[in-house]
Amino acid sequence: MPPVHGVSMRTLYEIVRIEETRNYLWIGAVGESLALWRTFIGRPDRRLWQDDESGCTEWLCCGDPFRARDMLEGAVLALPRRAARELRAVVLALDDRY
Repeated sequence: MPPVHGVSMRTLYEIVRIEETRNYLWIGAVGESLALWRTFIGRPDRRLWQDDESGCTEWLCCGDPFRARDMLEGAVLALPRRAARELRAVVLALDDRY
């Protein structure tokens, strides 16, 4: 389970809480999605991404970065206001690099 850097312990607690209570998330979903989005953003060829590049239907297996980004947005919307603000700041910093 990749860590979520840049947020407080309280926000980490809230992330674990929503991962345990939402049926579209699993334990570690936010950290995995954030790591996938961060890796994609760091690729020099990121603007050349093709939708059919992934190769399988399990997005986390082969790494569809846009689905990972959507997962992060869903997590932000599920979090309490303060925790959402912290996670959104981390995600938007990556978005700015994209």
